[in-house]
Amino acid sequence: MLIDEPAGVADVVAAARAAGEVALDLEFAADGRLRPELALVQLAWRDGAKVRAVAIDAVATDATAAIALVGEVDVILHAGRQDLQLLATRFDRRGRRIFDTQIAAAFAGLGDQLGYARLAEQLVGARIDKDLQFTDWLARPLTARQLDYALDDVRHLPAAADALKVQLAELGRDAWVAAECDALCEVAYAAGRTGADDAWEDVGGARKLRGVDRAAIVRLAAWRWRIALERNKPPSWIVADKALVELAQRRPRDAEELKKIRGAGEVARERGDELLAELALAVADAEAAGADAGVGAGRGQPSSPRAQLWEQVFVTLVQWAAERARLPARWLASRGDCEDVARWLDRGDPRADAHPLFTTWRREVVGDTLRAWVRGELALVGDAASAAGARLVPVPGARGRG
Repeated sequence: MLIDEPAGVADVVAAARAAGEVALDLEFAADGRLRPELALVQLAWRDGAKVRAVAIDAVATDATAAIALVGEVDVILHAGRQDLQLLATRFDRRGRRIFDTQIAAAFAGLGDQLGYARLAEQLVGARIDKDLQFTDWLARPLTARQLDYALDDVRHLPAAADALKVQLAELGRDAWVAAECDALCEVAYAAGRTGADDAWEDVGGARKLRGVDRAAIVRLAAWRWRIALERNKPPSWIVADKALVELAQRRPRDAEELKKIRGAGEVARERGDELLAELALAVADAEAAGADAGVGAGRGQPSSPRAQLWEQVFVTLVQWAAERARLPARWLASRGDCEDVARWLDRGDPRADAHPLFTTWRREVVGDTLRAWVRGELALVGDAASAAGARLVPVPGARGRG
């Protein structure tokens, strides 16, 4: 069913709210846009023994009331980061009470980043045709086949979620998944509310810059983001990341020097005066902060030999723990996480204690093991039969060291 008028939206929202749980999916146009345009809102909920599935035409009518269900009722999504980010961008809506079936499937041991079609087939025996996934969802009218395809994205989610919740409860991982779904909501909301001030964080290579270079990339990324918002185009279409980093490092002082920056693009030339002014302000920012090019902190500083060794061991321990837990290693920690924690522990930095490895369910899976190894209570030995290539053994008499 396609809903394209306000009264129908109100009826759907009332029924979904009464059910207390709704499956949600969004169709939107994102290509070539900074802010995606919403086209359809698909909802499914239990009505007695049946599942009702509808699509709200967000081009023809206001879908805001349906969006407001997020946070009011339990919401089932599959791979919902983009949808949650769109809710943040377009509606300033923060996800709450979310159950993401892709996250749940990973923790249930069904595979990492499992696609919806495979999930539905494995859990409820549904066969879903995905050949319309590149449809222009803003084009009207929608065909019956397009509508059926869109509704398939939600009609099987309630049953799939039920099956996953049973498996997670048996494994004792339901709380883990709840925590990761909450974290997904926060990450997606932050990404959806990115503005000029924090746009530099999305520039590839920006985090490696220090001193005046860092001040310059912050200014340039904000300038690029404002133009992208003005034109509703992706920031990289305004000036590519690589060119923006080069501009921050070389800092041309006039139009002639600006022309020599390869890949700066038409916008940089058309609005060169603005760009040059931002660079001049960046130098002033750095001088006011006492910054010096080439001097920095954090990941830009080399780790000590001890921290470098610990980082390598931590990566291995994460792989070992992931194998034991039958989880993808990325859910425990990235190499960057291992680098940070190793450096912080080496320096006695209190940030280590606040890291998710030691404050979430990860502590039980691997965090306590990392600390025990650092204290000398466990030894890492080679094991050719292990996917991680190593195993842990207790060190006799080592309990209580450090």
